[in-house]
Amino acid sequence: MSMVWRGKGWLLGSLLCAVCTVAMAADEPEVIASTGPDVTVFNLQDTSNFGESNGIRGYAVGTTSCNIGDTPLNWCDNAGGCGAGTTPEDHPVIAQNMYRLKDGRFNQLGASWLKHGFLSLNQSAGGCGAGSCQGPPLGGNQLGVGCTDPYGSGLNGSRPLGRKSEVNPTTGDFPFPPGGGGASSQGWNQRIAVAQDDLVTASNPGARYFIEGHYIAPDDAQADNGLNNASYREVTINQSTFNLQMSGGTVREKAAIEAWQTIDPTVELLYIDVPDSRPAERFHVARKVTEVVPGSLWHYEYAVHNMNSKQGSDSLQIEFFGATNFSGVGFSDVDAHSNEPYDTADWPPSMTATSIAWAAPPFPSSPANANAIRWATMYNFWFDADRPPSDIAAHDLRTFDTDSPQMVRFLEGSDVLLEDGFEN
Repeated sequence: MSMVWRGKGWLLGSLLCAVCTVAMAADEPEVIASTGPDVTVFNLQDTSNFGESNGIRGYAVGTTSCNIGDTPLNWCDNAGGCGAGTTPEDHPVIAQNMYRLKDGRFNQLGASWLKHGFLSLNQSAGGCGAGSCQGPPLGGNQLGVGCTDPYGSGLNGSRPLGRKSEVNPTTGDFPFPPGGGGASSQGWNQRIAVAQDDLVTASNPGARYFIEGHYIAPDDAQADNGLNNASYREVTINQSTFNLQMSGGTVREKAAIEAWQTIDPTVELLYIDVPDSRPAERFHVARKVTEVVPGSLWHYEYAVHNMNSKQGSDSLQIEFFGATNFSGVGFSDVDAHSNEPYDTADWPPSMTATSIAWAAPPFPSSPANANAIRWATMYNFWFDADRPPSDIAAHDLRTFDTDSPQMVRFLEGSDVLLEDGFEN
């Protein structure tokens, strides 16, 4: 078969592969009115700093939600439901993350557990829908159309929080009450856990930092509105207190990985939708290629972000057309913490004459909890090669499904063009 899909930055070519599926490389999302409930992060308004212990600092981010859809979003956590057929699981959960851009690499520094929503204030704010909140039938047990609801950083960081591992981000399903069991002896437990050394200006000259909020809600996901649920904002670091200070406004309905291309237009960004998945499961793949030695050496930086895929990914492979020499190979991830069940072992690289790959190592004690790229997390991969990007034959991203993993192929073929028309 021959299929061509255009993404933001890359043009995909034809594919002949019996064991692979073609990635659905979606166009850059347009901000349009939604059908059904559609929760977004309207504002990242404040942060809390919970101090440092053992070199790790804990943070939380305040988030204000907005329903840009045409139907109220459920916000119920009552044991017996809240009427109109709602159940205690019918509410959003809130993830918070932190990222750094340094020396041409955009990587994730930390991730939190989840705040479970429990009440909506249904306020009006210019820029949320028509700017006028339509009070919902169930009052504070729903977020009305055009309504906002603020959760401050103190609230979002108030423990106990819920495990990300309990949530299916594609369908929005999760158990409630959450399972608990999270470690809480350290100030950073269950919160955005960041190594303080990554925040010190002297050892990170020129670095820029970003926070992100991300909502998952059952009715939003089941209306297939789960691809715009993250927003980001740049912050600076006070070197005396390590408090986070806002810089610029909230960039709405964009995951933080998209900041990389906004800042550096040489970065290419692709939206990868897992084939045949409904609701849609999306990954973002960003790439920066630098010609280090003209005509003979190129440096490659990749970032793979799981927006809302329940399957996740446990392998990335890049195949070149001919024999290739690889050097300077690296990997970074963001570790699960506070008694999440996931393994934290790094992905070792492997190379053949024509390809380079990384894969999560087996986790024999609990195979389903191997170190995959799970929702609201981003992993980085880098290497040097003596071939240019025009010599790349294909990329394969393997979904992490212990029953039937699939190899999602994207950016394949030699006839690859950037969106601006320049050949790779």
